[in-house]
Amino acid sequence: MKLIKTREEDLLENYLELHYDRIDEETEAVLDRLRDTLKYIEGTCEDKKVNIAVRDIFYFETVDRKIFAYTKDMCVEVKEALRDIIDEYSKIGFVRISKSSVVNIYKIKKLEGDLNMRVIIHLKNDEKLIMNRSYKKEFYDKLSKTERKTV
Repeated sequence: MKLIKTREEDLLENYLELHYDRIDEETEAVLDRLRDTLKYIEGTCEDKKVNIAVRDIFYFETVDRKIFAYTKDMCVEVKEALRDIIDEYSKIGFVRISKSSVVNIYKIKKLEGDLNMRVIIHLKNDEKLIMNRSYKKEFYDKLSKTERKTV
């Protein structure tokens, strides 16, 4: 399979186009990955039903037994449990960082060490999350696997 990238100025939305004679294993694997990143999750924001793209979510958090998804400019209450979120979205970059939080590793700007072996996660939207030390190994394992895939 070959990849052709073309930059188009003033494009309103990025798009991918697939040309094929038959879909082989390699192409199917690429399509599976794309399908996962193009998923939407339904929730409630200010008493309105909304659908948000999973790829736009910075992190999920449990507060008072409710699950919230945070994007760059929105907080949405979702019905999924954190365990289900990990099961469904771990292959597209979501990893648990505490008992109550799951972060999208593609939305991380930098990591900073903290006291008691915790890690401060600086997100691209300038929010900060604290990773518990008991989740560090799982987090760094996921991060190293992701780095290998993108290189």
